[in-house]
Amino acid sequence: MKINYKIDKERELIIETWPEKVIVEDFEKVKLSEFSDTDFNSAYNVITDLRKVKMEFDEELIKGIVSFMKLNSDKIKNRKSAIIALSPQLVAGSLFFGQKKQNLSVKVSVFSSMNAAYKWIKEN
Repeated sequence: MKINYKIDKERELIIETWPEKVIVEDFEKVKLSEFSDTDFNSAYNVITDLRKVKMEFDEELIKGIVSFMKLNSDKIKNRKSAIIALSPQLVAGSLFFGQKKQNLSVKVSVFSSMNAAYKWIKEN
């Protein structure tokens, strides 16, 4: 299974849904697909739904994601990224990612529901 995304132009939002297991290549592939989507807008915020994920975020995966984001920083600058996670391991991994994303102008926060994530996204 792969990462899926939807671009909601009306809400100026990209919503990603991750499967049970993800590798760096899966992340890179979906992001490149998003970037080339005709509806993509680098100003849109992102909600990443990790509620189906059954794995832990190891340091290699996080470093791979951060490296890819740095290479493509022009497409992700000045946006909010809300992460929805339920398990303590994913919450911890998401917070670790937030620490590792240095030099990227992305604000990251972790939530347990779509409503809370969307509310934070819409705050100024």
